[in-house]
Amino acid sequence: MIQEDFLHFVWRYQYFNSKQLLTTSGAKISVLKPGYHNHLAGPDFKEASIQIGDMEWAGSVEIHIKSSDWKSHGHQGDPNYDNVILHVVYYHNQEILNENGQPIPTLELKGLIKPGL
Repeated sequence: MIQEDFLHFVWRYQYFNSKQLLTTSGAKISVLKPGYHNHLAGPDFKEASIQIGDMEWAGSVEIHIKSSDWKSHGHQGDPNYDNVILHVVYYHNQEILNENGQPIPTLELKGLIKPGL
């Protein structure tokens, strides 16, 4: 069973196939800066830079085993998560919306993590 701490490690060191990364809605992703690992309350990685399509975003990255963990962890409506620019999950099972009702871009890592890790 995959653990969330393992996914933090994978994201921090970018131990996944980063060629042709796509959001779950099909937009191209380039990780410019993964951010720094936040060990306090709030999103898992802060000060990340991500290019999604033609737009460059700066903000936080939140990591979960499955996308529905966003709600089960109580992030919906928590202002600490308003600046999440990318939701990184092992398995995408639910669309997550931001405080404005827009889908949060999601990257599914299933099938992308380097073998042998």
